[in-house]
Amino acid sequence: MSTEIRQVYEVNGQKFDTKAEAQDFLRTPKIRTALLAVTAGKTELADWLLENRESVEMSFEVGKIRRVTKSEKKKLEKAVDALVESFSHEPKIAFLVENAEAIKSSFSWPGVKRMTEEEKNTAARNSLVAATEGREDVAEWIIANKEALLAAYAAGIEKREVSPKATEGLAAYRAKMAAKKAAEKPAASG
Repeated sequence: MSTEIRQVYEVNGQKFDTKAEAQDFLRTPKIRTALLAVTAGKTELADWLLENRESVEMSFEVGKIRRVTKSEKKKLEKAVDALVESFSHEPKIAFLVENAEAIKSSFSWPGVKRMTEEEKNTAARNSLVAATEGREDVAEWIIANKEALLAAYAAGIEKREVSPKATEGLAAYRAKMAAKKAAEKPAASG
């Protein structure tokens, strides 16, 4: 018997561990509709694009410099702490245990060679040909429709509107601070 308390997100009877997964599930029909529009109603291609979304998106990320995100940094810290806790008396891992803080603070993804647009397109084409099991025509079509496909994958993402009141307040604050700074500048130089 488990004594673990877990928060679960439920949508139409299906359970998800994270809110992001639940939101992706809700967005799936919108993404599929957008993909059908991009593919001119070709359901087989739209379904393939939906199922292989990660492969398609990652093929366009080739050649971009990757930064360590805050969530990745937290995962690394937890993993290193677990290693230190579990294997602190193991002589084979002593070096890792001793340098755990340095590992956590200095981690970065391996360097990526800067690529020209042509090199990026070639690399994207090669990864797409591999993902489509050798279908060069499909890979070329995906590259040609890159922007439309990325927009379709973003379908259903709700962007929060900034209230006009907040925008006006920020503009007033900035004007006030600029006036204050301008008033202080002549007094300091005089």
